[in-house]
Amino acid sequence: MKIKRLSILLIHLSLPFLLFTGCLKDGDDTLVLPTPDGKIPYSVVPERLQDSLRDNGFVIHEGINPPTIVGKFRMSPMDLQYASDNYQNTFYDLVMTLTGQYRRGRISYSESQVDTVLGKATMASVIGEGDDFTMYCFQDISKINRAGDTLYTCTSATVVSGSISKEGIKDCQYSNIILDKWAVNDYYASQIPPVETFRIWNDGDSLATRIGFIESTK
Repeated sequence: MKIKRLSILLIHLSLPFLLFTGCLKDGDDTLVLPTPDGKIPYSVVPERLQDSLRDNGFVIHEGINPPTIVGKFRMSPMDLQYASDNYQNTFYDLVMTLTGQYRRGRISYSESQVDTVLGKATMASVIGEGDDFTMYCFQDISKINRAGDTLYTCTSATVVSGSISKEGIKDCQYSNIILDKWAVNDYYASQIPPVETFRIWNDGDSLATRIGFIESTK
């Protein structure tokens, strides 16, 4: 079984493409995440999809007093627990970087595998209580060919959950949910999972190891 990068899309690295952003663009308007109230807003992940995540083993830690989670963490090995689109594969380690955490829960998030940046969400939020937390954000991606034509676009929600410690994130889970997509034709549409499908990964040894400390809480 070939090892795959954990992009939600089949990105061909030989072609230029736009990386994820943390805000949703709609014409001249910018849609940002709502102020956290201790729960993942249904405008980010609809209620039925949050219920489906829980039903398939994903733990959402709620609360208005999340812990400080800034740092760099490696999920290894990436253990695919569930895929609602029945996708199966083996994945490279995922490195998650969290910086700039505010007391009201705003935080910056980016992710990468090997030397490839997969996503960067400049406006994410974190909820939780005690050492338990859940981080959520929007991520957008577009694939553009050499002529500058957009071949597909996709909006997803990324959710990371676990318990923070000096060693890393205990019981770390990662999920990606497809919220919307567009493609120029059926071929490129087939490269994107169907809307409202999701995948859940666990850290295979139950600890996303801390590989860097970042002093940036505000």
